[in-house]
Amino acid sequence: MELNLRFPENNQVIVKFDEQETDRLDFSSPLSAADREEIRWYLETYAARYTTDVDDKRAEGIAKKFRQWGEDLFNAVFQNRAAQRLFNDFQDENQRGRLLTISASHPAILSLPWELLCDPQGTYLFHENPRISIRRRLAGAGGGRRPFKVQVKDRLRLLFVVSRPSDAGFIDPRGEAMAVLNAIQKEAAGRVEVEFLRPATLDNLVARLEDSRQPPVDIVHFDGHGVFDLDGRFQEQAKHSDPVGLTKSGNENGGNIGYLLFEDKEGKKALITAETLGDMLNRQKVGLIVLSACQSAAMGGEDGEDAMGSVAARLTHAGIPTVLAMTYSVLVTTAHQLFAKFYQGLVSGAGMGEALECDSLISESR
Repeated sequence: MELNLRFPENNQVIVKFDEQETDRLDFSSPLSAADREEIRWYLETYAARYTTDVDDKRAEGIAKKFRQWGEDLFNAVFQNRAAQRLFNDFQDENQRGRLLTISASHPAILSLPWELLCDPQGTYLFHENPRISIRRRLAGAGGGRRPFKVQVKDRLRLLFVVSRPSDAGFIDPRGEAMAVLNAIQKEAAGRVEVEFLRPATLDNLVARLEDSRQPPVDIVHFDGHGVFDLDGRFQEQAKHSDPVGLTKSGNENGGNIGYLLFEDKEGKKALITAETLGDMLNRQKVGLIVLSACQSAAMGGEDGEDAMGSVAARLTHAGIPTVLAMTYSVLVTTAHQLFAKFYQGLVSGAGMGEALECDSLISESR
């Protein structure tokens, strides 16, 4: 049960539900650059340092704005009577698995906080019962490789890539894996086989995926660091790790590129572009990539034209059927709880959106 908000331009939206759709409607984002910065500060800075000397009054003020921002965003999309009618029809379908999809190619649209959508006459959409899940779809991703069809299987194989370069910031290598293993043991013992890649180098990952003597991998879960390079500051370092990927990106100044930090032969940072990773993983028919890496879904600024700059977008462009990634730098405890809930839902037969519903609390900095 899906309601689709398709943005052919960043100032136009088409609302579609149950084979009915509106004309192109005017759309203007109600959130200013300052509003978006307030949200980023609240999620990344305040959430990580709330026990230290931070501005609690500023945080309290931001929290009070969430509902208004959500209502303003809702009204910006559904102010037209035809759009409102389609939303009401969608809302009246009182079924589990309801999904609201944001289809766009421009960062100005994809980076909006759609999770805050709030019906002025009701509540946040994620508080609906049954809940309404919200996902983003990168329009035009089919301009790359066509995604292969994932076959339903009784048993899945999950490959954990726990990358901890010695010259990168410390993340406990045990926490996330243990949360996922506990979830699988509780909900799907015997249905998901888990293995770990050691060491977490790109060459080792390629060798494992190409090893026909071992069972094929269905899910690759990358647990480590990610970075979105807006201005090319990491270009020289990346040249030593992934010169082919940089060449394929076609970006001469090295900016607007997403990297994942694998380990090199010495256990230090190896910056790998999504072009390289996407080509390799698509060839191996991996059905789901989970990127537990800060900023793995981050895109360029509001005026940026290259929505394909992030790791997640590049992987989608390469033909990966499903990519789960992060827009903000997140908290360790939040990531652990999120992925535990996600795998519990996934192996229990829930769809991706429903499996991601989680009410985790934030308590520790990533």
